[in-house]
Amino acid sequence: MIYLVRHGESEANTKKRFCGITDVELTETGVLQSVRAGRKLRDKAIHKIFSSPLKRAKNTAEIIADEIGFNKKDIIVENCLTEVNFGIFENLTWQEIVEQYADESESWIEFKHKYKFPKGEGYDDIILRISGFIDNVPDNSLIATHFGVIQAILLYFEIADDNSLWNYSISNCDILVLNNKKIESIITPSSER
Repeated sequence: MIYLVRHGESEANTKKRFCGITDVELTETGVLQSVRAGRKLRDKAIHKIFSSPLKRAKNTAEIIADEIGFNKKDIIVENCLTEVNFGIFENLTWQEIVEQYADESESWIEFKHKYKFPKGEGYDDIILRISGFIDNVPDNSLIATHFGVIQAILLYFEIADDNSLWNYSISNCDILVLNNKKIESIITPSSER
């Protein structure tokens, strides 16, 4: 099994900012979501934890590690797990993007994940940088990362395609359980008290 975990709620999430490579903290809610995710994973055999270097993912991984009794010092930080670089849209709200870059925002709507952010990346870039890593992730690993990276993994494993990618709702701290490159289940810890 491979457990893909989207980081807990970040400060940028609450402000609805497109925060790819911008390094922001978890909110109190994000910390709580991470604790809940860890509790949901206590009975799972997790031998390795990998994380994006960005604080919101790394802190999520550390909190989960605490909950499952995994040594935080053994978390492996992988730069390839960093969120997409939104380029000129980085750290802007949708309203700001529409106001400042009307033509580009229309292109993004039209091309969805096929769109490459000016001065940034596209999903093909994420797939290229994660493919060698994800092909070699051992079984019983947890990966704390970001929405765009999880989507790229779904595309790379052909779990999702151009038409179905946006059917997958991936909220903060949702856990996608992969077994042989297929989704076995999606654990949503946000409902736990």
